[in-house]
Amino acid sequence: MAEDSFDKELLNANLIGATSLEDLYQKESVLVGIKLSKIIYQPIDGELDFNHLKAIHKYLFEDIYTFAGLDRYEAGIIAEFGKGSTLFTPYEKLPLVAKTLFTALQDEEYFKGESKNEFIKSIAVFMNGLNILHPFREGNGRTQRVFMQYLAKHNGYELNFNDVNSKEMILASIHGVKGDMLLMEKIFQKGMKQID
Repeated sequence: MAEDSFDKELLNANLIGATSLEDLYQKESVLVGIKLSKIIYQPIDGELDFNHLKAIHKYLFEDIYTFAGLDRYEAGIIAEFGKGSTLFTPYEKLPLVAKTLFTALQDEEYFKGESKNEFIKSIAVFMNGLNILHPFREGNGRTQRVFMQYLAKHNGYELNFNDVNSKEMILASIHGVKGDMLLMEKIFQKGMKQID
């Protein structure tokens, strides 16, 4: 799919009357920022599964996109997705990969009972899997971060990404795709503290 038609499809999917990508992303940033501030006090209920991730996405983006809460497969978005030289999970494999990833999380009992260092290593690997899954047309990073905060809280930790800039996260993701989790682990180490 040509980039211009891909951008047009995104503009056609917006519910806020944006007529350019610049306008869309500016409005999206404001609206999602408001939702992110509310979600701290009104968490999205769920079972730390794929449906929970989709519910978070729906809450954050339901006022902006027609596909809010739908993964790329459900929304029929067949285009190849990637960033730089990294390709994300292909459309046709998305349901199976999502099921495998979240079944593994459940089988690992959400990393309950692990030491802080073990937990950081485990969630770095899981975050890498989520990043490669890249289930949504837009809003993957923000949705993933909220989900990871819920997973941390489930294990007795408070997790924030306030001191992490987008360059750090992108670099950690690039290294993660190559199997190097060190930078992702550092991000979690920096932002995680035990809940008293």
